[in-house]
Amino acid sequence: MEARVHCAERTLSLLASTYLANAEAVKANVGTVVDTVLSQNLFGYISATGIKAETAKRYDMAVQKWIARINSLATGKTPDMRVAGILLMKQTALQAPAILVDNIAKWTTTVVGLLSKSDMASVTTAALQTVLVFMDVVREVPVMRREIASAQVPRINQAVLALAETSTELAESAIETLMYSAYWFPTLFRPLATKTESLCLRILGDPATKVKTETYKRAAECVAALCAVGGKVAVEDQWFQVVQTTLGTIRRCIEHILCVEDSARESGSNQAFDLPELDGDFIVGMPQAADRIGRMTDLLVALFTRPVNVDVPAPVDGVVRVASRLALAPMLAENSKTPRAEHGIVPMLAPQLYREAIRMLAVLVFSMGCNMYPFLGNVARTIGTINTTSVSSPTTTVALYSLIRLCVERYGYGFVVCLPRDVLSSIIDDTQAQSSRAVKVAADSASGLSTPKKRGSGRSQRQAAQMADEQLSRGHLHVQYTDVVHAALNAVLAILEHTPSVLGTELRTQLDSRVLTLLLLEMVGGTDQPHASRQSDAPYRALLCKCLRASVLSPDPWQKAIVPHALAVFTAGLEDSSGEVRVVCADALLAIDPIVHARLPAQLRAPDTDEGMEAESQVPRLVLGTEAGLSAALAEAHLDSPLTARADNKVSAFEKEEEVDNANKRHKSGSYQAAASAEQDAKSVYQEPAPLQDDSSDSNSNSNSNSNSNSNMRTSFSEDWIKSQDNKDRGTIRQPTYAEPSGTPANPAKPAVSPSQSSSSFAQASSVPEASSAAAKQEAPADGNNGDGDDDIPDIVMEGSDSEDDDV
Repeated sequence: MEARVHCAERTLSLLASTYLANAEAVKANVGTVVDTVLSQNLFGYISATGIKAETAKRYDMAVQKWIARINSLATGKTPDMRVAGILLMKQTALQAPAILVDNIAKWTTTVVGLLSKSDMASVTTAALQTVLVFMDVVREVPVMRREIASAQVPRINQAVLALAETSTELAESAIETLMYSAYWFPTLFRPLATKTESLCLRILGDPATKVKTETYKRAAECVAALCAVGGKVAVEDQWFQVVQTTLGTIRRCIEHILCVEDSARESGSNQAFDLPELDGDFIVGMPQAADRIGRMTDLLVALFTRPVNVDVPAPVDGVVRVASRLALAPMLAENSKTPRAEHGIVPMLAPQLYREAIRMLAVLVFSMGCNMYPFLGNVARTIGTINTTSVSSPTTTVALYSLIRLCVERYGYGFVVCLPRDVLSSIIDDTQAQSSRAVKVAADSASGLSTPKKRGSGRSQRQAAQMADEQLSRGHLHVQYTDVVHAALNAVLAILEHTPSVLGTELRTQLDSRVLTLLLLEMVGGTDQPHASRQSDAPYRALLCKCLRASVLSPDPWQKAIVPHALAVFTAGLEDSSGEVRVVCADALLAIDPIVHARLPAQLRAPDTDEGMEAESQVPRLVLGTEAGLSAALAEAHLDSPLTARADNKVSAFEKEEEVDNANKRHKSGSYQAAASAEQDAKSVYQEPAPLQDDSSDSNSNSNSNSNSNSNMRTSFSEDWIKSQDNKDRGTIRQPTYAEPSGTPANPAKPAVSPSQSSSSFAQASSVPEASSAAAKQEAPADGNNGDGDDDIPDIVMEGSDSEDDDV
């Protein structure tokens, strides 16, 4: 902390004594000084704690030296010194409001004195900017607002208003300062409200006053700000009165253009501002009326967009009516029953009148929100009128398409269903970029077709004609994008994203073909454009890709799919030179991927913790109704472990008897190889484990297994089967799930298996009803011949292990 304070003190001393020492140093180093003040916190240690008294004293002395130096510069002899002093005052006030509080009286006197003098424009502009900063800093601190603003703001307002009345060049900055003063200090501004309003209306309505376009806008915003000043009339009443007066002024101008006497003016119902009369010569007066309509439209825009702290009654119906009449004015003048010479000028003013009508409707849509729903039909009809009768003006067309896009984004189908179909057709027609095919044909070749040639010239003549034909067929296409194309594509994009079903199949096909044609030409290099031109066309290519993406995501049910072409375009767009195009194409590919590769949602299932998880993941859980399908599925899975397949009760008696005989033969002979008929099994596939040693001891082991049912060799097929015969009386026999022959009752019993066995066994193809406990205890022959040939066939566990047999 001590070091930072010491560094700030040395920097301030260096700037004041060296860089601002004289006029030449100020002129050369003022930029460096301002950058240093902006980048470093030089005034952040005023009244700081935790530093030594000596350091604090030196820092205070450096600050006082700085203040004295900028005061001296503000009253310097040269304009450069005064500008530097005023700008440094502004930066000091922004970074250290405490310094402004201590020096507000002196600094305000200095700045107001500069405003009152006829100084250079640069000095006056810097003084206006500094005054605005002073008021902004003062209004944020309540104490300063009470003690300083009440004494200094009226002085500032008087000086600024006098400057605005005398200097047309500085009127924009002066009116801006008055506007913010009216917003920030409405009570202190009331004495000057009337004079300020008269000044602004004179700028807006006087044809003799010629100022910049920004000055007109600032004057309109200042009039809107004066509505919040209040006084004898409430704010909402004053605002409504100003709006009505503005609409009345526009009506009078329309009637002047149409050469119609205002009947409402005589009755006094049509209020209007007291403005200078228009020129009597219609050649001069009609353009003045059109310009006044534009200035009044600026005032309407300011009234509907500037913040008001109270609820105001907005005359939406009146504004829509005035906009509709303004759009119909050229048609009314053309179809007038009494043709006049003045009506010949109206077509020249038509584009300007259309633009002002579009601005009125746009500000209503922007500011009123859902309150515009009852008037969407009138808005759509006005748009249709402008689209039908508009003169070929690119600026008007761009404004119209921008309004359509805004309405579609705000109101969706509620607006589009009211829009005439001709407007949609015009939008799609304007999406076509201007193009011309460039063909270079040699002049001498063309003339050679009609002039005689020397020997051997016939061959060269044929070659020249062939080259000309190739150039004609391979001529590159020059595509020229315009602002109209950009506005039309924006409108189309809004329609495809919000109301895609409004476009019919014919319009949709036309739109998709045009968009795809332009993009495919870009992809294959069919356009002959230099690199710089391609960079300037990057926003148009990105917009075309957005339209194509929206069309793919909202397809027309009666139209051929364009997904393959879209995939090719977006894939090629990933290599585009423009980063914006690459981002759009990447997003489009991500959006289209679920359409091309459809996916099912994730399915919930219990986790497998058994050894059968690997085999179960290889065999699909399908309901296989035939023997061939199940055999093929298991054959493709390449399972090496023994499996058990529970089939449904649809196998014939002949197949069951054949399977029982095969099982008995395998048991008696000790052979554990699968029979040849196993591939044609009805509902199961038996994959036997590796056979035991084929010797005479096999029969002994089979006989001993009746007394020693708990032996360790339970992995063998024969021991498991003999064990099931011994355990019949205990009700633990694994009953088969095969169907009984016709006429024979079936008593299937669910095997008593552990949870691990149930999870590793193959899923049953069809449901088999479980038998009762009494049926499970039904006696069976003990001679090992399987009784009736069906009930005693054992199940085969999918993965036969010792742990599984222990659970039985």
